[in-house]
Amino acid sequence: MRAPPIHPYRRVVPQKYVPVDSVATLVHYRGPTTLPGSPPDTSGGDVVVCLHDAGSNGAIFSALSDELANGHSPIAYDQPGHGRSGSLDSLGSIDAMAAHARSFTAALGVDPPVLFGEGMGSDVALEVAISDPDWPRALVLAGGAGAHHPELDEEIDLLRRITTGRARREFDRTGYGPETPREVYGVAFSEWVKTDPRATLGDRTAQAAWTAQGRLDAVKCPVLVIVGEHEEDEYRSRAEALAAALPNGRTAVLSGAGRRGVIEQPATLATQMNDFLREVLS
Repeated sequence: MRAPPIHPYRRVVPQKYVPVDSVATLVHYRGPTTLPGSPPDTSGGDVVVCLHDAGSNGAIFSALSDELANGHSPIAYDQPGHGRSGSLDSLGSIDAMAAHARSFTAALGVDPPVLFGEGMGSDVALEVAISDPDWPRALVLAGGAGAHHPELDEEIDLLRRITTGRARREFDRTGYGPETPREVYGVAFSEWVKTDPRATLGDRTAQAAWTAQGRLDAVKCPVLVIVGEHEEDEYRSRAEALAAALPNGRTAVLSGAGRRGVIEQPATLATQMNDFLREVLS
């Protein structure tokens, strides 16, 4: 009897721990396995560092990394307090997360990379590009990217009640396209449970306190903002406004996806990223 196919999120892929700012940081990568203490092999093309959303972790980029690995060297990591990295708490501010991203790439000896951010990871990528405009080669932003996040007060209040035992933690099923298969929700749930809600609260509080408004002129590199076909109007408008405000920004629509395109449509997303990077990095 033929064995059932292995779902792309269930494959065994190279991982290793790297100390970053004294925190044991789990790295997810593609390519040949390297010796302990040695950085991942990034000889497969342009390095694409993937920055995850609030309460998430680097494993969420598994299927996307499989697709990108044909011409690039994708690398993701679990932020402190997320997934299987050390610490219990969020870094607490987008500035601190941006500094940590720089420390992460320095620890791996990565040349100036492409930064791909989902959700909160988009904020981190933008903050890196604002604070050090000559460093990232390009940005790709997805998952509800925007220059500010005025909608988070209700979620922050709920997370505070959860962390103090006054409310029950429930999986967020919003932001997906109408025909999202059950297995995608299963993947999202399996990664969501790996991070303590206290870290998610720190993430959302950091996002609410952060803004790039009035600072976007500092971003020099090309930026692609991905908007899901089924993304809610408020998120779509904010993403389009972000791209329009960037000196070298543009948008692309991801068919069949909402705000969770990283796991809803990873192959199509990778194609859009490849086309963009081929144009701006050649």
